[in-house]
Amino acid sequence: MDDGHKTVPSKTVRTSAHQLVILLFLGGIMASLQSGCSLFVMGGKMLFGDPEVTCAFTSQSAVNLKKVDDKVVVVCNTPDTISNDYPSLNIDMLEGISRRLKREDITIVNPNDVATWFDDNLGVVDDPTILALEFDAKYVITIDVEKFSYREENSANLLRGRATGMIRAFELRKMGESERAVEVFHRELVSQYPEMYPVQSDRVSEKTFRKQYLDRVSEQIAQQFYNHKASEEIY
Repeated sequence: MDDGHKTVPSKTVRTSAHQLVILLFLGGIMASLQSGCSLFVMGGKMLFGDPEVTCAFTSQSAVNLKKVDDKVVVVCNTPDTISNDYPSLNIDMLEGISRRLKREDITIVNPNDVATWFDDNLGVVDDPTILALEFDAKYVITIDVEKFSYREENSANLLRGRATGMIRAFELRKMGESERAVEVFHRELVSQYPEMYPVQSDRVSEKTFRKQYLDRVSEQIAQQFYNHKASEEIY
């Protein structure tokens, strides 16, 4: 006997639930696109785990610096236009990158020794072979910073970090009876933070923001030389 009520098939209920999950997932993607990539990264981590990313240096050179005992020299170069506004940028970035590589058990030549050697040699080295031989190192990493700023352009009260330049690495190799540093890695440095909107200077001081941005750029550069988790990658 038909009492006027119909039973909804379980297949329909399952289909509706499946559609709801898809809609929620798509909604999460849209939200992540509007608020940055952090939500998307978290969602991917929940679904796929947190895989290890092979660093750019290893991809190009087939060398894992964490698995070799050879010493590495790190050098930072900045033009006078940057040095006038931020005189300690050279040494601050050198120390920041070296500290992070050392944290990953990569054998780094003491950055103070490198800085002292540069001071004694007028701060100019055209051939990385000289550095490799001077410090008995097999690898030389050079960071040539072309631009580094932490103030938003055309604004007196907004802060945004920008940096451009070139990252290179050289390997000391035997060439007949002599040795020569050969380029085995290069990558352009492009950084902007925050991506979406600048920071109001009344929320954080220039000095604090500059330090935060320098730490971020140092981490981004260091990540080119050691494998790391996908969630840790800085773009």
